[in-house]
Amino acid sequence: MVRAVLFDLDDTLFDHRGCSQDALHAARDCHVSLRAMPLADLERLHSTFLEQLHGDVMLGKVPLEDARHERFRRLLAAAGATPSEAVVSLTAAAYRDRYREVRRAVPGAVPLLAALAGRVRVGVVSNNLFDEQLDKLKLCGLEPFVHALIVSERVGVSKPDPAIFTAALEAVGCRANEAVMVGDSWIADIAGARAAGIRPVWFNPMELALPDGAEPVAQLRSLEPVNAVMRTLGIEG
Repeated sequence: MVRAVLFDLDDTLFDHRGCSQDALHAARDCHVSLRAMPLADLERLHSTFLEQLHGDVMLGKVPLEDARHERFRRLLAAAGATPSEAVVSLTAAAYRDRYREVRRAVPGAVPLLAALAGRVRVGVVSNNLFDEQLDKLKLCGLEPFVHALIVSERVGVSKPDPAIFTAALEAVGCRANEAVMVGDSWIADIAGARAAGIRPVWFNPMELALPDGAEPVAQLRSLEPVNAVMRTLGIEG
């Protein structure tokens, strides 16, 4: 019997990818070198630099604003620019401000959590900062339905380390075999949940192929309609 559903936040319940794309358009307007770069290349490089810096941010080792500034310094350099620190700051701020303006939930996330919250415990397990993720939950209307927010900053380890999933199980008050984990990252969410003994469900709206040699798991292409999603999670009626 499923007693708890754990969710990743970014690109599972919260539309980080879409918000980031919108924000990059704003950052692009700040410097001619970024406007000259094909958008697909800009997105790829931005994602690469984000991942390079995010580990220290999500463990609280580097302030978020400092990491964002460094991210755009690297991005401008990769585009062939030699900008002043003021220009780097302006570009980083343009991204930040636009990202905050367009923050939104993934379609179907709010009604799904509303339906689940009265039947099971709902936890969010995220590799990020607590205040940052709580702010997203509140802004998107998700926070009233979440019983526990577990983040790497506070636990001290990040997904796929089983320890963060163990912390999540303790927070929602159930055993591993009573929980389901839903997330978009194969390594962090699916492999991590499996290592912790939790049944995973892959949120895969982009219809990515399974990693080579990976054992198939249940998948969701969308968080809608609610009844279909709940059946996939093993929650009937």
